[in-house]
Amino acid sequence: MGLASFYDAYAFGYFSVGDVRFPRVLFGTSPFFGAGQFRDRAMSYYRQFYLNPQNITRLYGRAISQGLNSIHVPSDPVIVEAIIRAVEQSGVESFVLATVEAENLQQQLRLCERVGADSIITHGSYTDSVVEGLGEVLRKIKERFNGLPTGIATHSPGDVVPRVLGLREVDIILAPINLKGDFMEPDVESTLDAIAESRKRGKRVIAMKSLAAGLLTPMEAFNYLADKVDGVAVGITSIQELDEVFEAASRNFH
Repeated sequence: MGLASFYDAYAFGYFSVGDVRFPRVLFGTSPFFGAGQFRDRAMSYYRQFYLNPQNITRLYGRAISQGLNSIHVPSDPVIVEAIIRAVEQSGVESFVLATVEAENLQQQLRLCERVGADSIITHGSYTDSVVEGLGEVLRKIKERFNGLPTGIATHSPGDVVPRVLGLREVDIILAPINLKGDFMEPDVESTLDAIAESRKRGKRVIAMKSLAAGLLTPMEAFNYLADKVDGVAVGITSIQELDEVFEAASRNFH
């Protein structure tokens, strides 16, 4: 018996990328591998989730049951397998935005295939170092994955985004945007200008680091973001946080 449709279960709004209906809210996974922006909490998250992937499966499974069955997934086998288990146990399809880096690209693309990626973007560390070669990389991904939406994540949107706006293969841009202005490199003004220009030119923008590594509540964060971006990816580490994200997203990204 097949999985129930993603669209039948998903609780929030959509935006369009070509003929693809893209979810406005995605479950973020950066806490699961102890990303550096979490500073003194990073190792605790790494132990809680990456070293105990059943906790990833359990938490994302809870999100699926509440209608947040869309997720931003790194091409990491531990996290990919934990997400696949959550999807299989739930019986409900998920929309998967996957991230790849240059290192071991073919292996990472195989993980994208395994997890059933609906969209693939290049990781910020890769994007920011090889801006000039991005078009060719994204073209190859589109060819391999039947034209699915592709794009970039960047850690320096004020610098990088203006340089990729001419690339037809950039459908999606994932960039740090939050009320505190944290991680918005090289500065807040250039980031917001680049994001506004992107949307004007038909590129869809998803905010990452939207809670400023946990310094903002989801309601504060999403109230600020609602008119500035098309969607948001938000890291979640507990059922309480999941409930807060659900309430804030229901008001702002319906």
